[in-house]
Amino acid sequence: MQPSRRAFLLGRRPAQTPWAAFMQRLKLLCQGQVHDLGEDGPGGAQAILTPLRDADVAHARTLCAEYRVVMVLEGATGPYAPAAGPRLRIDPARMAGLARLAGDAPSWRAQPGVPLAALTQAGLRQFEGYPGAMTLAEWLAAPAPWPAGGCAASGVLSVDVMLADGIEESLGPFGEADVQPLRSATVQSLVPALFKLASGGDAFATRDGCHWLGRYRLDALKPDAPATVNLAHLLLGHGGTLAWVQSVTLTDAPACPAAGPTAEAPGLATVRLDARVKALFDPDGRFPLFMPRAT
Repeated sequence: MQPSRRAFLLGRRPAQTPWAAFMQRLKLLCQGQVHDLGEDGPGGAQAILTPLRDADVAHARTLCAEYRVVMVLEGATGPYAPAAGPRLRIDPARMAGLARLAGDAPSWRAQPGVPLAALTQAGLRQFEGYPGAMTLAEWLAAPAPWPAGGCAASGVLSVDVMLADGIEESLGPFGEADVQPLRSATVQSLVPALFKLASGGDAFATRDGCHWLGRYRLDALKPDAPATVNLAHLLLGHGGTLAWVQSVTLTDAPACPAAGPTAEAPGLATVRLDARVKALFDPDGRFPLFMPRAT
């Protein structure tokens, strides 16, 4: 007699694996598409979520925390350390809203799945030369090419994020230019810790002339004048390892050349600095981890 039939006749249900339970609940809660890639493949248990709304990602984060599943931005640039457990790959392609905002200075609010072709067509020159099908989320996650202290040239004005603990926050101008105070206790404690890192010896060693050697752009907290501090620039180059980006407010900026190849490989100070930024944003490993770089 088959085990499932025996369980039915005896009134017992067959045991469900944690991954199967995770998938079942994810499909019930999310309006977007969930595609289970299985749990026996070479990369371990994996699934792809294509959300339709921010609430889908919020539900996914809660379940991922409960079942210890890592949330991965589909298409993001690594390289990443090998996954030690199951992964949920989140593809923002169907979250592609784009709206021009009212105001004297032209600006746009874009969801993470907006293709760069649409942003270029809207008149945002900083996206010229990139693959048109590349999403805004992929662009924001890719290694940031701007010179040290020059992240304002990205044209990123603010970023709405969901952090590893589920807190939603808007990151933007900070200090005298701040028009929207930080709402959450999480970010109110995070920001001073980041400023302390940005003023330390590891950050000093990570800035090599016009080059920023770290993957995480902590130099955003020490911008070159006349630019002022903008917390959104911390997400440039984050690789999907620090937070989930819900939307980005952008202004037009000229296509900016990279600072050029670095003369040296990142040293121990840079590796240590990146690790500390990651630990502050994501202490419980809800998002992927970059592959450690050779020093």
